[in-house]
Amino acid sequence: MARSTTKELTSGSPMKLILGFAVPLLFGMLFQQFYSLMDTIIVGRYLGVTALAAVGATGSINFLIIGFCQGICNGFGLPVAQRFGARDYDGVRKYVGNSAILSVLIGGVLTALTVIFCRQILVLMQTPSDIIDLSYNYIVVIFAGIPATILYNILSSYLRSLGDSITPVIFLIVAAVLNIGLDLFFIICLHWEVFGAAFATVLSQAVSGVLCLFVIIRKFDILHLKRSDWVLDASYVRNLLIMGLPMGLQYSITAIGSVILQTAVNTLGSGAVAAMIRCLWCAHLTHSVLRWQLTVDRTLAPENTIVWQAV
Repeated sequence: MARSTTKELTSGSPMKLILGFAVPLLFGMLFQQFYSLMDTIIVGRYLGVTALAAVGATGSINFLIIGFCQGICNGFGLPVAQRFGARDYDGVRKYVGNSAILSVLIGGVLTALTVIFCRQILVLMQTPSDIIDLSYNYIVVIFAGIPATILYNILSSYLRSLGDSITPVIFLIVAAVLNIGLDLFFIICLHWEVFGAAFATVLSQAVSGVLCLFVIIRKFDILHLKRSDWVLDASYVRNLLIMGLPMGLQYSITAIGSVILQTAVNTLGSGAVAAMIRCLWCAHLTHSVLRWQLTVDRTLAPENTIVWQAV
């Protein structure tokens, strides 16, 4: 078993352990928003104000849905951390197998619902008629890429549960840089416009997930599952949902204000939407910090990774 790649958080200086765990989380949450932020900047620079408004009009609903995905995946990692701290490695693998199946199911349902009702969501948010088609072309691709978001977030949650909060951030930074390059290539060279910006985001997120999977396969023997680990168990599923759903809602609730604000701005027309984008992104980044604060608070509570490893 590749024990050198894991890190128990139950010994050593508590402050050093908490900071070493929490600070990479902050960077990770900020870089999660970096994808859409760079899409907005590059689209505004190369495609004009109308395309900028179209992408910006989707920012709040994007933040809400992606936030739920992040939260539920982080919640699924908590029982994994608890079993790892108890040195119950069979339990670790069982929780990983069950949470992976639940992630696929939840990701599939979210993807189907958001893609099917994408235009209705934009209409409900009173997206201006002159940009709604461009907004749809962008956000429907983001919604279709929810499985890529789930892939990265669930695998990075497993790594953090084993004490490694740095590797996921490194891969996220790599993916963010890749996203910039793909944005420029798809928009300038291939002329894919807002579709290209969205596709670059999804592809970059998928790359970060695949990199996490590669590291898990190569270095974390503890996460190599047997066939029996892939069988759903009612008690495991219940514990995972008890942890995952509240964290998903916690992460999403911070975006509701942005959705309301975006809806109000949309009634003023696409010019107002474009003008408000900078303020809205400041709000999104602030909400990311609030999510990080929630995560740090839960790090010190009985249900988060450091304390879970001590249970």
